[in-house]
Amino acid sequence: MIRLAELLSEDSVRLEVPMAEKFAVIEEMVAGLMDEGIVEDAKQTLEDIRAREDAMSTGIGDGIAVPHARSAGAGRLGLAIFRMESPIEFESLDERPVSLMFLVVGPESDRGVTRVLARIGRMLYSGDLKRNLLRARSPQEVLEQIRIEEARILG
Repeated sequence: MIRLAELLSEDSVRLEVPMAEKFAVIEEMVAGLMDEGIVEDAKQTLEDIRAREDAMSTGIGDGIAVPHARSAGAGRLGLAIFRMESPIEFESLDERPVSLMFLVVGPESDRGVTRVLARIGRMLYSGDLKRNLLRARSPQEVLEQIRIEEARILG
């Protein structure tokens, strides 16, 4: 069973990100995952994420976006979380700007991306995780909140 806390590191969590354009933020997230050795080809991964966004925005509403892609550019399953300094326009389903972004990438043959997306959705809508992530003061606190929520829903 995939645990989000195992996919995250302090380096893949950033708070008070000052950027204001969604693809600039996504590029920064992909660059971070490349630095961690998760993404092997940033250009290919970004193309696949952009194609997914062009098909339909991954701004799921309530100030949250979950850009994602299965990509030949990803060497393994990875996750990054960014909290924006100020909400950004994301063409979300509810037309509200986004404050929290979860980027999920994985190899084309890996079904883990779908499982991670389902877990993120379940965790965000089953408890206080969103509120706690918006209040977190450090990447360590974000990781701890993810661990607590996963333990609560998974046992």
